[in-house]
Amino acid sequence: MQELLNWARRLVYPAAMCLLLWAGWQVLASPFVFDSSGKIIAVYDGDLTVQDCTEAAHMTPDKENISEQALGGFCAAWRALPKARPEVDLLNVHNEKDDRVESKTTKMYQQLASRVALGPVAGVISLLTSPDSPPVVRFCRTMQIPLLLAVAANDDLMAPAEDTSGLVFRMMPTNGRQAEDMAAWLDQQVHGRQLRVAIFHEPNTFGEFLQRQLNHVLLPKTRSKEITLFNFEVTEQLEFADLMPQLWCERLDMIVYLGFAPRAMDLLNKLRWYKADDQVTCPARDAFKKVTVLLSSGAYNEELNDPEKYAFPFEIYAVLPTQPAAMKAAKPNRPNASQDDEETAASEYGYDSFSLLEDLAAQKFKIPSQPVGTSKTGHDYHFDKNGELMPAEKNHYQAYLLASSRPERKQ
Repeated sequence: MQELLNWARRLVYPAAMCLLLWAGWQVLASPFVFDSSGKIIAVYDGDLTVQDCTEAAHMTPDKENISEQALGGFCAAWRALPKARPEVDLLNVHNEKDDRVESKTTKMYQQLASRVALGPVAGVISLLTSPDSPPVVRFCRTMQIPLLLAVAANDDLMAPAEDTSGLVFRMMPTNGRQAEDMAAWLDQQVHGRQLRVAIFHEPNTFGEFLQRQLNHVLLPKTRSKEITLFNFEVTEQLEFADLMPQLWCERLDMIVYLGFAPRAMDLLNKLRWYKADDQVTCPARDAFKKVTVLLSSGAYNEELNDPEKYAFPFEIYAVLPTQPAAMKAAKPNRPNASQDDEETAASEYGYDSFSLLEDLAAQKFKIPSQPVGTSKTGHDYHFDKNGELMPAEKNHYQAYLLASSRPERKQ
């Protein structure tokens, strides 16, 4: 009997090795470890945790929380389906985000691994912003699970060196595309004159990247003196009030803000109420009424499209990947909005992410993909070999004149 046990022990190790080799071969032979009929894991960052999309119907998303807005759209898409709906698993990583970077990343890995271990997965949808998305990208790339980035636009998230080809897909045009579209719009404003433009940028990955890209793309115009740029860094110590006399005397045509809404609103209000005093030695002008302000996507606040709340004596444009919800609601052919239809851009991306993952799974995530379906965002969801949204007429940022502008006051 003892000899028989010894032989059994000797056979255990070869058998285990064969099992590991077989499992490794299965991973290599199949491009992804996933089941198209499995559940969809949606990763979001919210102050409140909802157990499922039915409960999410009673959630009021924070207007300043893009991830919560995207979750609302994602769940609205799930509820719009007939009863035969795929299973969704909502993962809130809000608590993990408050930790140190290393601890936060480890906890996000653990959370994702625990959800994947519960059963077959069709794919993961990240409803997180760019700064919070890298751990999800790395996890899905390592586990070979398809991933959709619904609202992340950072150019470096899907660098070719990270080998996300055919695995990670970005739904929103990149920030690099935003810089190019902003530069093209500024170029259109030249009209044979010398354009004087002040560029304010915040010292973060979003603002600094846009500022570098915008200056680079506009370099031929600045060298030919068609456009003159004045660059300002928006630090915590910067007081816009202290800059008003300088901006006044520079005879600016345009002001561009590259950053986020709180400080952008501060600048807009300073421009709105500034009155030159006797200590300003340059010639008097009609305040900043002749100035046009261009906001980056991060600096846009939906309340700026409410003329009952704001009225600025100069034109304000926002460069956005989709038309503002207020403008869509103003169209006469738009049906009465339901609770699910009162959308922000983030909720529209969340809505599209649900059906888009199913469409890509049906194509077996073939790269380049075939164009997939219609969308609330209006994008043509067609991806290149790296999973990037392919350039198309619809896949651009556009400058929208906001309702808080009062161009008639410029007369």
